[in-house]
Amino acid sequence: MDVLVLSDAQLRAVLTAADVVEAQEHAFLLAAESGRVRSAHTHHATFDPDGMAFVHSAVADGETGVVVKAGTQHPRNAERGLPAVHATVTVHDPVSGRPVAVLNGTTITALRTAGGLVAAARALAPSGPHTVGVLGSGAQATEFVRLMGEVMPVERFLMWSPRLRRRGLDERLSGLPVEVAASPRELCGRSGVIATCTLSRTPVVEGAWLRPGATVLTMGSYAPDRRELDLACARRAALTFTDLPEQALRSNGPVLEAIAAGALTAQAVRPLSDVLRGDHPGRAAAGETVIFHSNGLGIQDAVLAWRAYTRARASGIGTPIDL
Repeated sequence: MDVLVLSDAQLRAVLTAADVVEAQEHAFLLAAESGRVRSAHTHHATFDPDGMAFVHSAVADGETGVVVKAGTQHPRNAERGLPAVHATVTVHDPVSGRPVAVLNGTTITALRTAGGLVAAARALAPSGPHTVGVLGSGAQATEFVRLMGEVMPVERFLMWSPRLRRRGLDERLSGLPVEVAASPRELCGRSGVIATCTLSRTPVVEGAWLRPGATVLTMGSYAPDRRELDLACARRAALTFTDLPEQALRSNGPVLEAIAAGALTAQAVRPLSDVLRGDHPGRAAAGETVIFHSNGLGIQDAVLAWRAYTRARASGIGTPIDL
């Protein structure tokens, strides 16, 4: 049996922005269901400064086959004009276990991470149109802007990163209402929705900068030593959500710091699935600050990769090869 290979262009041909965001909403719901998902995640440092290798594996009962993502992360790739993450995704048949597809994992990672943040914005932010601030300008920041602009009402995007001062906006953002902010503080002061798309170990957002009613979404605070938000953000937040609380309580830098400082309790960290299912109303008042932390789950890759594979098979897209 042949194996279907899907490139970046082919993945984008079978996945719309709505597909990506809906797949992430579904992944968050699956992650919260007892016994529906089995997954594992391992990583280790490489010999490149700040480099990391990782393997994610996940399967959802009755939903996907086993999906395995393996790759590397090199934060300094921004200086080389390359994505920080390079990966491949292997999709396996749910019955026999044979490999049925190999996907561009860099694209799957960028889409599922950005799509997860957009899903959180759609669930937690008040009605728009929004001014959306984005800290970062790499591949995932770019994907977030593109997806957000297609599925939610956005008046304008404000972006800031040190790289923007040297290189300007990604050409894929041409035609979108994107402005470059003068500073992170100015960006936060003008934005109702704020997304931190960085790998920063030190805060890029301070609580004192936030407007009342801000919705803050973090993408790169998934490790104990990474903190895109300062402690004042946690103190201002009326509600704190995450993709999977048990993972956030083990590894999310801002969550661990806030709990240690008494600014947050473990019980107050709620899964986004509570809002998606209608078990929690989300923001109770317009002036409340709400925070969502993305940790990155293997099931997010699995749901999106399986959707891309099945649609590509059905539509005849992709390159079949005999391994």
